Amino acid sequence: MVILEVHTKQIKVKYKSTLLSQATLLALVCAMFSIILPFVFAYKSGGFWLKRDVFHEQPRISLKGEYLLIATTNNITHPIICSTYSYYKERLDFLDVCSTIKLREIDDNLDGKVDKISLTIGVNLFDNKINSLNLVLPISYELTTVCPVTMQSAIVYQHWFPYSPATDLRVVGDLTLSQSSAIQCGKRTYDSYNYPVVGYDGSSYELGDVIERYSERNMSTHLTNVYTHVESGNQNKFTLKLLVRYPEHAVYYRPQFWQIMKWAWVQYFALYIIIAWFVRRIKNYIFNNRLVLFYEDSPIKKSN
Repeated sequence: MVILEVHTKQIKVKYKSTLLSQATLLALVCAMFSIILPFVFAYKSGGFWLKRDVFHEQPRISLKGEYLLIATTNNITHPIICSTYSYYKERLDFLDVCSTIKLREIDDNLDGKVDKISLTIGVNLFDNKINSLNLVLPISYELTTVCPVTMQSAIVYQHWFPYSPATDLRVVGDLTLSQSSAIQCGKRTYDSYNYPVVGYDGSSYELGDVIERYSERNMSTHLTNVYTHVESGNQNKFTLKLLVRYPEHAVYYRPQFWQIMKWAWVQYFALYIIIAWFVRRIKNYIFNNRLVLFYEDSPIKKSN
């Protein structure tokens, strides 16, 4: 005849003792070890409290319709200053010798976000030679997913021509985000730098002051993976061609309370399972071998 197991049940045996006894002290110590040791191990191993995190997102970038181009030449009395800012237009318009400006925003994958820009600036040299070049192109910068960010930033490019005069300069680079510390992330949009890079609140329009203020920001954009190609041709005209790509940016932020607790709980619970198993084995060994005094409350004894 075939015998099948059709049902099982567990018999719960209770071990009881008085309040002031070795068995009660043992149970208390085991419970404390099971609860406290996982926290100690997780904390001492580092990274228990999540102090900062990172997410990746391609920013939504749009140009402000402004620019500032300052170049030094071999004629120290006639630098080249081309700009849309009224400060330069009213005072130094006679130094604006930029003849052509072409700007194109390109969306390669048609997702509604600009993937790169192409900028071409033509400058009349009038027999001068360019020694250095500084370009500031203000942009609007926006992140919308994990941590909303809205700020005004800039594409800044600087180049020096120490040896031979150049008439054509081609530049290709990626726009990346630079942070000196993680930003505070919450429901409210982070807008600490949502002000113009050039000429904010009556500040100086001098290029040195603009660059200095910009470098002190916690969040700023700059060019990386920059490749340049210099050519010499028509000595009366200089052409700058700039191609800037907008890849995904790594953004560091300080997580909120529930994200910190979620990360800490995963570490704590993983260690708790292991430690609690070892503590239970030790506890079972002590009680099974009757190393402490206790009273056994078993349903089998009651039925007998």
